Amino acid sequence: MEDGSERQKKMAQMEREIRQNVEEIERRSPDHLYRRLQRQLHDWDYEEKSITVRYPVLDWELNHMKSMHGGIIASAIDTTSGIATSHFTGHVMTPTINLNINYLSPDLEGDAMLVTAKIDRMGRRLVNLTTTCQSEKTGKLIATATLNFMLPGPP
Repeated sequence: MEDGSERQKKMAQMEREIRQNVEEIERRSPDHLYRRLQRQLHDWDYEEKSITVRYPVLDWELNHMKSMHGGIIASAIDTTSGIATSHFTGHVMTPTINLNINYLSPDLEGDAMLVTAKIDRMGRRLVNLTTTCQSEKTGKLIATATLNFMLPGPP
């Protein structure tokens, strides 16, 4: 069993790797959706294989009801789940092969959404995740999702 300092070292390394990967994508493509979403790494758990990313609700993301558009929520779910899959498997290319979303409540203007992706199972070729979205202000559940990612070959 590892001690607290060993766990902290692993967590710090994990954070550095995630930030470097995301910064590399932004550097290569400054107009990429990732940058427009203004996501921020919020939390992670190495042992639980989970990552939480914060997405502010921005004006351009609002639908006619002044809540975050469902397509943006889907993008945030897919992006966060992809970050988790890539990081925990060591694969750079991890295509989404299935995404099932249940929209439960709106995320309103002036709020932020916390998206947590947790790996449920990692096989040789597939990764299964459960992802939740919560309002940062109220903690209310906005959406839940299950996803499957393909691992195309060795990392």
